[in-house]
Amino acid sequence: MRKLLLTLFAMALVVAFVAPSYAADFKMTGFYRIRGASTNNEDQNDDEQDGKQYYDQLIRPRFTAKSHGGKVVGMLELEAVGTGAGGFGDNDRTTKMNRYIIDFAVPGSALRMRLGRTDYTSPDGEIFDTGGKSRLSGIAIYGKLAKNMSLSLFNSKSKGGAGITTDDQNNYLAALSVKMTPTLTLTPWVANSRDSEGDSYNYWYGALTTKAKVGVFNLNATGVVQNGELSSEEDIAAWALLVRTSVSMGKLKLMGNATILSGDDDATDDESNQFLTPRGGGSGWFQGGQIMTSKRWLSFGNSLRDREYQLANGMAVAEGLLEYKVSKTLMVGGGVSVYQSAEASQASGANTSKDVGSEINVGFAWTIYKGLVLKGVGAYFAAGDYGQMDGDRDRDDTWLVGWDLTHKF
Repeated sequence: MRKLLLTLFAMALVVAFVAPSYAADFKMTGFYRIRGASTNNEDQNDDEQDGKQYYDQLIRPRFTAKSHGGKVVGMLELEAVGTGAGGFGDNDRTTKMNRYIIDFAVPGSALRMRLGRTDYTSPDGEIFDTGGKSRLSGIAIYGKLAKNMSLSLFNSKSKGGAGITTDDQNNYLAALSVKMTPTLTLTPWVANSRDSEGDSYNYWYGALTTKAKVGVFNLNATGVVQNGELSSEEDIAAWALLVRTSVSMGKLKLMGNATILSGDDDATDDESNQFLTPRGGGSGWFQGGQIMTSKRWLSFGNSLRDREYQLANGMAVAEGLLEYKVSKTLMVGGGVSVYQSAEASQASGANTSKDVGSEINVGFAWTIYKGLVLKGVGAYFAAGDYGQMDGDRDRDDTWLVGWDLTHKF
């Protein structure tokens, strides 16, 4: 017995001295959200009753552990969603692992490696961006190469049928960021989205992202050229231009955005000039339009925004937004967006209009207390004539109102 006790005591001493060097800093964070919305005329037809009321709840706890002075980071984020009037009812619930990573320093360098399921994005944060709709599994290497130079490489797996990650569908990206001056950063990058089997598409991207700041003026701009091959074996020769500007003047912030995605002016020449975002994972947030996007007041999706963007022949969007901080706890804002198709519809019998429509929206964000925020928004979409067939009735306008109460912990 004495030998056993001495052995246990010796083991306890070893653990006591060794454990601190491997001890992890562990914490749990996350949020709980409840939100609702009402919308009407998503089909832009008053003659058919399609008014909808939507309600859901989301809880997303995140567990993060850091060890070796932050050189090793592990994170696991769960998600439970309840929709409809049942909330988290047994018949209407989805529970899943939303995000998980292990992130660690590469020995002998300032680079880090990340493996797991999370968002793998392009430097502009828009063209390659899962936007939370479906995180992707992948691997990345990133970090500083020199004082003013950073590297980013990743390979993420796209989503196959029924949300299954496949080995055949891959996204690849390599970016080199150079800080030219304290207020100017240039990031050239190349990317590829492909399926080696099945659809056998192959999209190539070459791009330059510019971030600049002059006084109170901020500019983020990305120009992209795209080549490759569609699953139909047609060639792609397309381009995109994203410009995001903002000016802060005390409590007021003004923003101006332009999004131009090239369209196809000839559907019969076996070459597509229509810009395509990466396949799989919901990549490319702007393919979904602006009403209620996560880039605006709330993160509602609706069939209107997806339908208009997917059917449009390229896009040309111009918008002006403003935010005004009324007090430390209340912010209000609004915006106007004008949507045009880059080219007229190529459908037989369609008119030549490029006008997809215009949107006006207003919203607020009220911080009830630290960590608890209530948001509200209303949007009205005036439908345009793009793609209408000869003899069709005029499209009706769409409206949507929503609210969002989020508690972060």
